[in-house]
Amino acid sequence: MAKLSLVFCVVLCLLNLVIEVTNGLAVPRSSGRTCIIGAGISGLATAKYLQDYGVTNFTVFEATRHIGGTWRFDPHVGVDEDGLPLYTSQYKYLRTNTPRETMEFEEFPFPEGTPSYPSGTCYYKYLKLFTKNYDLYKYIQFRSHVRSVRWNKDRWSLSYHNTETQSDEVASCDYVVLCSGHYSKPRWPKFEGAEAFKGSMIHSHDYKEPEPYRNRRVLLLGAGPSGLDLATHLVNVTQKLVHSHHLVYNQPNFPKNYVKKPDIRAFTTDGVIFVDGSFEQVDDVIFCTGFDFDYPFLDETSGVTVSGKFVLPVYQDIVNIRRPSMMFIGLTQVTITRVLLSQGEYAAAAIAGKFKLPPQEQMLKHWLSKVYYLDSIGKKIVNVNLIGNLQDQYFGNLTSEAGVKRAPPVLTEIRDFNAQIRLDDLLHYRDYDFNITDAFHYDRYYHPVDPNNVPCPIDIDF
Repeated sequence: MAKLSLVFCVVLCLLNLVIEVTNGLAVPRSSGRTCIIGAGISGLATAKYLQDYGVTNFTVFEATRHIGGTWRFDPHVGVDEDGLPLYTSQYKYLRTNTPRETMEFEEFPFPEGTPSYPSGTCYYKYLKLFTKNYDLYKYIQFRSHVRSVRWNKDRWSLSYHNTETQSDEVASCDYVVLCSGHYSKPRWPKFEGAEAFKGSMIHSHDYKEPEPYRNRRVLLLGAGPSGLDLATHLVNVTQKLVHSHHLVYNQPNFPKNYVKKPDIRAFTTDGVIFVDGSFEQVDDVIFCTGFDFDYPFLDETSGVTVSGKFVLPVYQDIVNIRRPSMMFIGLTQVTITRVLLSQGEYAAAAIAGKFKLPPQEQMLKHWLSKVYYLDSIGKKIVNVNLIGNLQDQYFGNLTSEAGVKRAPPVLTEIRDFNAQIRLDDLLHYRDYDFNITDAFHYDRYYHPVDPNNVPCPIDIDF
């Protein structure tokens, strides 16, 4: 009881900063203008469903010259050709680590013959074909880097910089849908002596290909999805691959140049000391340590609290409770891509007036119930955007409230199986394809392809 009271006090303290009673309207008039930030998969999904619901008064503000977000490979490091921060974390030779069946629009499946684990390039082609097929380019305003989104009396004021004309512009929006993702701001851990290290040190966000690391001694930190994948890319080209992590999994039979190490204690000028007292000389360090939420264009007028690890309070992990005309797509953690597509449809349905959002007090109660649930299973307030094992229930909630087409439970089954088999058989789990037989069942069969020439039956120019 004391623990729950502490959580309640913490939550209330946070809410005192972000909640206030407004005029009681869940959303503004349905005829208003919608501004979507980002033309990655979340922004494209929201645009597609707005169009499906007959809403055409919207603009997608995309900072770069391209659609696709993190699914587009860009050879630049740090900044792009327009001097903007590089938002994509794509690297050469990437293959998806989740089956495409969990990453595609049900109404727009991949062509027959696409393996369940396509290349990153193939997935980008899929998004380009999707954008063309649904005539979404006409809604996208490229080279429009959003710098500020502020609440101004009864509407949103969106300020952006046009990198083509080098002009600063302002758009007035009745709705704002934030689709800028959260895989672009690297999370950097701090270690004693890191500033003294003489070798190269990058985050996986800036990793492009294995060749620069040929015959070098490389330290890889972290064993999340990126850390495990880069280990398979680098182990066959490096002189030594030192992998620091504490993941318990079925480690493959890597070559002898692979060295597993525990957590890092400190850096020296030419290497690393680990918590077990051992030392390794290394030339390069790659941090695979994840990403932080980052919405630098929001200020206190938005009504949400943003940290690197969470955004709150957000109803259904989509709707800004204080300002319900602002919605987020992609906040949810430990979910499949299909969740983003359902969120985009939910946002579009709300904007189109297909259903009415609950009163703010009810949305807040719903949000608090999730906070209490997470606390009951040992999670902290930083996990407030976690969905995880509640994914199938989450799909059901969006369906019952907004009429969003129910994602079949089999997708959650595939997600859970894939998460485990990736740890059990890291080098070969992509050698299998999935076939969904009905809403609850799937088959999995052996169908290896040349990893250097993964087929992609999508013919579209870049």
